[in-house]
Amino acid sequence: MFRYRRKVEMSLKEAEEKLKARLEEKGYKVVLEFTPSDVVKAKLGVEMEPYKILYVCNPKKFYEMTKVEYEIGSFAPCPVLLYEKGRETYIAINTADDIVEVIKEPLEDVKAAIESL
Repeated sequence: MFRYRRKVEMSLKEAEEKLKARLEEKGYKVVLEFTPSDVVKAKLGVEMEPYKILYVCNPKKFYEMTKVEYEIGSFAPCPVLLYEKGRETYIAINTADDIVEVIKEPLEDVKAAIESL
């Protein structure tokens, strides 16, 4: 398994609010929010259950990571998924190298775009 996922017994909105508060206690800030389910509806006209991505960053830890690997920004800030599936709310993060296999093709597409410049 390449992710940590937890089902929570609350609404998506409540989960988001509580998660943001807990992250802030640990020095993390939400620096970007993205709602793919809204994009899918707008661009494809397809309804899907709510799906949101919060990009969180601890500026101090990010700075320290850049001292070890300057290009860490391709993995940070950390994306945190909040979604509903079957009327249940989940929060998940990617945690292992296995994810690379899942996203290999999109990574190759982006790499090719960069190489074409």
